[in-house]
Amino acid sequence: MKITQVEPITIRHRWGPSEDGAMRDWPIVLIHTSNGLVGLGRGGDPDLIREMSSLIVGEDPRRTSFLWQRMYDHIWRFRGPGQAGMSSIGAIDIALWDIYGKSCGEPVWRLLGGHGDSVEAYADGIGYQADLSPEVCASLVKKHAALGFDAVKFHLVDPNPVQALDMVRLSREAIGPDKKLMIDAHRMWTGEVAAEMARSLAPYDLYWIEEPVRADDETAYYRMVRAATTALVAGGEGEATIYGVRRLIIEGGIQVIQTDIIIGGGFTGLMRIAALANAHQVYIAPHGAQFPEINAHLVGAVPNGLMVSTTPDVEPNQIWSKLYSPPFEVLSGRIKLTEKPGLGLELDEDFVREFSVS
Repeated sequence: MKITQVEPITIRHRWGPSEDGAMRDWPIVLIHTSNGLVGLGRGGDPDLIREMSSLIVGEDPRRTSFLWQRMYDHIWRFRGPGQAGMSSIGAIDIALWDIYGKSCGEPVWRLLGGHGDSVEAYADGIGYQADLSPEVCASLVKKHAALGFDAVKFHLVDPNPVQALDMVRLSREAIGPDKKLMIDAHRMWTGEVAAEMARSLAPYDLYWIEEPVRADDETAYYRMVRAATTALVAGGEGEATIYGVRRLIIEGGIQVIQTDIIIGGGFTGLMRIAALANAHQVYIAPHGAQFPEINAHLVGAVPNGLMVSTTPDVEPNQIWSKLYSPPFEVLSGRIKLTEKPGLGLELDEDFVREFSVS
């Protein structure tokens, strides 16, 4: 079996309500083989994927580590391992593992390790709305919890500490003491401010505090937050390499690594990062509410896989389930891992045809 073609496709679809949502590109990649198998990946830069196709066409797609290293060496030599380069490797690598699973009749999560046959999902996506009040935030958190999720996260986009405290307080009151509540602070605060916020939020029993600190002195700032809270400190979604993750764990004391599975180089890259994290008693919960169907395979494969982010299908910016026929489902806050070979996904060809662009 050899790779015969690498086909990037860009889907353009609204992000947000249809009347005011911005159009956004959602790249996917299809890898075709000589025996008719086709692998599916998501993300990446279409131009870089076309450039790297010459590195893998003609090769056996099951040589995932060999092909990953060839692509990594290529982007390092010419561009370095930035997000565009690593996410393009990630998209291709995910498609290669899809082919690998299809070739031997096994799902990817089992080939990667098969630690668990289902994973917990948390509801994500609250907080991007314009002028979101603490009261509305809390009502949305309650709505997501009512869908069966035992963990809900919302995003802070205003650095105002009073508003942040009100959002957390009202959200905790709305869902009660037994649900996990998390916040994503989007690197808004210095270490001193973030540590003080962590202390102020302690009465509301946050499960994790995500990316609370600015990147200018990131590891020192993270250590301040770690010392100030009993909540887990999470971050690293934009760290593309194992070396950046190592720095966050060893120097910053992060307890939940959130490297994006696409930016981190696909399954091959994330398995290496997961092993590093596990050696330091650190969880992995990959960023990506718009690709839980990919993340679930990784989180279910490893012993330190924690949770999978997902945008509930009641939200207008949810697109990921529309890509597939039948739609991918998250039921009562859990993802039952597929027994179908590869990723277990079939593209909805009508949807792809309607929204793909040249």
